[in-house]
Parts: sequence; structure tokens; C-alpha cells
Amino acid sequence: MTHLKPATTYTSCCLHEPVKLLASTESLNDIQPKTIPGFFRECCEKYQTHTALAYKADNPGHNSNNWTHITYNDYFENVEKAALALLHLGVEARSSVAILAANCPEWFYIELAALRINAVVAGIYTTNSAEAVYHVLETSDASVVVVDNSQQMEKIRAIRSRLPKLKAIVQLSAPYDFEETDEKSGYYSWANLMQLDFGKGLRNELLFREEDVAANMCSLLIFTSGTVGLPKGVMVSHDAVLYVVQALNKSLTQLKPGMESCITYLPLSHIASQFFDIFLGMLNGANIYFADRNAMKGTLCETIKKVRPTWFFGVPRIFEKLIERQAKTEEEQKTLYNNARELVLKQYMDQMAGNISATLAPGWALDIVKEIKMGLGLDCLKYCFTGGASVSEELKLHFLSLDLPLVEAFGMSETCGGVTADFKRPNLQTSGQALAGVEFKIDSPDIYGEGEILIRGRCNFMGYLKEPHKTREAFTEDGFIKSGDIGQLDAGGNVYINGRIKEIIITSGGENIPPIYIEDQIKKLLPCVGNAMVVGDNRKYLTVLLTFKTLINPDTGYPTNALLPETIQWLATLQVHCTKLNELLNIQLPENLQHLDFNNIEIKLDPRVLKGLQDGIDSYNQVALSNAQKIQYFRVLLHDFSIPTGELGPTLKSRRSFVQQKYAKIIDQMYN
Repeated sequence: MTHLKPATTYTSCCLHEPVKLLASTESLNDIQPKTIPGFFRECCEKYQTHTALAYKADNPGHNSNNWTHITYNDYFENVEKAALALLHLGVEARSSVAILAANCPEWFYIELAALRINAVVAGIYTTNSAEAVYHVLETSDASVVVVDNSQQMEKIRAIRSRLPKLKAIVQLSAPYDFEETDEKSGYYSWANLMQLDFGKGLRNELLFREEDVAANMCSLLIFTSGTVGLPKGVMVSHDAVLYVVQALNKSLTQLKPGMESCITYLPLSHIASQFFDIFLGMLNGANIYFADRNAMKGTLCETIKKVRPTWFFGVPRIFEKLIERQAKTEEEQKTLYNNARELVLKQYMDQMAGNISATLAPGWALDIVKEIKMGLGLDCLKYCFTGGASVSEELKLHFLSLDLPLVEAFGMSETCGGVTADFKRPNLQTSGQALAGVEFKIDSPDIYGEGEILIRGRCNFMGYLKEPHKTREAFTEDGFIKSGDIGQLDAGGNVYINGRIKEIIITSGGENIPPIYIEDQIKKLLPCVGNAMVVGDNRKYLTVLLTFKTLINPDTGYPTNALLPETIQWLATLQVHCTKLNELLNIQLPENLQHLDFNNIEIKLDPRVLKGLQDGIDSYNQVALSNAQKIQYFRVLLHDFSIPTGELGPTLKSRRSFVQQKYAKIIDQMYN
């Protein structure tokens, strides 16, 4: 049976259309194209009685130390039953099955079941608003959506009338607000579906559907933010997923198939969780432990301590939380622990400096570091992966001192996850080297060799669903993905990431945030605002800088003290009557703004104005696409943005880096 369908193009924006593979003969011979259902079957046959999944009952009275274990044999049977259930619900080939749920075994079953019946999977963040959920369901032509609880069900009820293609809604756990056995309503409980006896006809249909799955067709839809507008559906093929996972796995020489474990806690709607939890786990016959729903709110550290995983992926903020926890445990013997970590770090630093005769850390220091790792549950780790946001050198150094080199995996949804890594040596400055079969090059490098990073290989995504124009914009003419990141390549092929062309903000939790979209919404709600700049890169939450609209001097380009009519009118609705900026801010403004001490002048806004601004922010937060996209704090600046004051470039585009440097003290106040 062939795993590929005939194709004429390397990209597609349609779920029914296959693509040609960007593959050399060498890469095809090394890693042959496979479908995910076929790959899953192979893994289950290989690891039959090994534990595949482990979870705790979502029940307050359940013993928190008891895990329920699922073998690979059971895993396969559960996926087959789920596939029959999806056929029973009327899921058609090449339509999508959407999952709006926290990480749970059923997510794994339903995803792999949908792929077996030649459908596509669209994950949805549980923090998404009803409108954001609607966007995913409508864009992906979802015929079935699976939700985990009544809270998520409320979102579906609010939008169902606008989704004519949606045939069924399945809820995983009680309580239900519908009759479980009333199929005419289109609402189903998972438990009731699993009790049905599926006939021979559906089983034959399952075999037929699975035979028709092709490696060069879309398997997953990863919805990722653009710089403006709603999230785009990144189409990922079966081959791309499996190629990247197998290419990375060839470098993971410490892993022993059937003897590994990891924790799934980051949302499975994110490409990193798909990569490390579902597919790398499957390939290695690993035991995947499910963290509870509150993992990101603080329980993850306890889960790590109990599970003691052998590999772990975390966004930088997760590792920062581990450091915070470590600091609490070291208080009584802080000096001893610090001395031990310094000696371990010195060993690594000497090695990186090329010191062949580097002194090994003494045994007592290694013993203490091991004790620290045991206290955190990190003592069994073979690989510690990070990515999803920029990784500071400080963070890498800290984990080196714990004898845990962080392996930074650079990638994006459009490359099916991480396509670089460095396992040969600890790495502080670079993101490692390209995986086998993946090409990197720099577009239009400057005199320092710096330019936009371009990527090409079997890792390439197919296109953005239903968005041919944006798909064309994402690729060069010769098939390289435009990463939107500025960087360099050294002679050894190491990738240096120096910044982003894209306006995307990536929080310390790894959330991708489109700031322009948020800024536009705020300005619509607050007509008095001339410029809104969202801040939050590598930070825990979003804040925004606001300016009032004022007249610009046509001769000098400087903002003046005169408020524009729309600002005056907005103030009047609050019963505040001002025409000058200095009156509004209760400060003295010099004629030449260059002499202002921007960070140290205290603005004293009328309480009515403060409330009016906060009401606008609150109105935006009510329609924000997710919790991560909500604004927590705001500050008003002393004047509107302009070219001579530096906030705007020659084409009137906001200079984000400049603004964040100029107003650093004000920004820091919102995070301290």
C-alpha cells in the first residue's frame, strides 16, 4: 500500500489536496514516508504490554498517589473504539474533528481515531473565548467538536446556530446539561458513546478509511497567531510530523525504548505538546503521565516530583518556576548548595572554553546537586528541552549548575516544532544545528551575516487553511519558510537567533500574542487614544502603554500640547473638560519635549479619566481571544508617538524596541 497520493504542488490551502514532499533521495531512504495511523499501529505492536499512558481520576476523593495505567494494547483498542464512535457520529473523510479540552487520555484517543478515519484534528485552547472557538470550528469545517466539561459546552451552545456543518458535540465528563441518550439533539456524552455496540458495517468503513490515508495529506491543524487578525490554521502533513520526530530521535542516544517517561501538561493544541508528548512518546514506547488541570497554576512541580520523568519540555517560564521552588528548598543550606552548583558550572564552562584538562567537579558537589535534583523530581532526566520563547543565558547557566544542560529547540508551528538542537555540548548562545534533512539559510545577510532565517525540508507545513495569499507570503520562491526571525549561521551551522521581524509577542509562558490586533481593538474602544503599545515579550502577562491624541506640529513633527477633538469629546462624556494635554495630565510640559525626563515625571489623572480608560481596557478583555491576550495593567505616557521623539520610524511604523527601552522604567513598574 502506497503512503503517498499523486500531487502537483508543494503547498496547499485545502484539506482535500495532497502536496509533494520536499525531500532528497537520501532523506526518503533514511526516513520513509508513513501515515500516523500506520506509525501508531507499528508502535503499539512493538510495545504491546508496556505502559503507554498514566492518569489520575478527576475525583476529589480519589487517592492522589494512585495512577491508572494504560498499556499500548489498551491504547490501540481505545483508539479503535473512538474511531468507530466518530464514524457513528457521521465524521466524513477530510473533514475536521475539533478538541476543546485539557490534556487527558481521551484527547490522545480522539486525535488518533480521527486520523485513522482520514479526518483532520483541530485543537482549541481551553482559554479561548466563544468567538475564538467559533473561528476555529468555522475555518476547519468541523463536523464534530469534543469538549471536556460543561464550562466549555457553554461556549459551543453560544455559537452552534452559526455552524451548519457541525453535526455533533461530545462532552467527556459530567455533569451534563442534556439527555445523554437523546441522539437527535446532537449532544453526546463520551461515556454513553463508548458503551455502544458498533456493527460490522462501521468496522469495514474504518478499514476502508484507514487505507485511504496518505502521508502527504493534512493531519493536524495548529492555529497560530499572525501579527494582525484572527489565528491562522497551519496545515501539517502526516509525513512532516513523523519526519521531524524521527529526525530528532536519532540524536537522542540516551533514550531506551520502552523505559522512558514524560509529563504532558502544556496544551495539546500547541505543536510542542503534540511533538514531545504524543509522537516522541509513541516512538519510544514511553509512559506519558497526565498532569492535572491546575498544572500551570502551580501543581506541576508536585507532579514532576512524583513522576520523575526521563525527558521534559518546558517553556522558559516553567523553568523559572522550578528555580523559584528550588530557592525555597535551599534556604537552610544556601551557601553549601551555591558552592556545589558553582563547581559544577565551572566544569561545564571550562569544557565549553576548550580546556581539555578541565577539572571535574568534586564528588561531594555532584552529590549535593543530585540531592537538589531529587528534591525537584529532575534526577532521572536524560534530556531537558526548552523553546516556545527566547531562552536567556542566565536560565541556561542556572540549569548547567544543576548538571542539566537545557537543549534549546528552535522551530515554529510551520516547521512542525523544533528543527534545531545541540546534543554534543552545552550551548549558551546558539539554538544548535539543523536536524538532518532540514536546510537553513540567511536571507539578504548584512555585513555581519545577519538576516531573516529561512527554513526548508520535509518539516515544511503545507499552507494556511483557506488562505492562499498568506500561504504564498510565507514561502520564498524556492520553497523556504520565512521564519520572521533575525539571526545568523556560523561556519559550523549553528543557528543564532537575534530577534524577530514579526510583531508577535511571546510571553514567558510561550503564548503567541498578536499585539497589533489587540492595539487596534483598544483604540476602537478608546477613541481618545492615539497609540497603544502592548508589552509582554518574555513576561508573565500583557500590559499596554497609552498616549492621548494631540495635534502634531506640521513643521517640526513634534506632538503639541493641544488635544484633538476626539480626545476632547471623549473627555466630555466623563464630565471632564480639558483642551490641553498638560491640564489633562496635571503636569508642566516644556516647549521642547527633548528635555522631558519621561520616566520620572508623575502623571496625576483625574479619577474619572482613569476609570474611563480602565473601562475601555475591561471592555477589550471581555472579548479577548484568550486569557493570555488580556491586558492586566496600563500606563499613560507624556505625549503621543512621533518621528522626532523616536517612537515612530520614517514610515510611521511603531519602533517597539525603542519604545520599550525609552520607557523601560514605566514598563517595569507594571511588572513589579
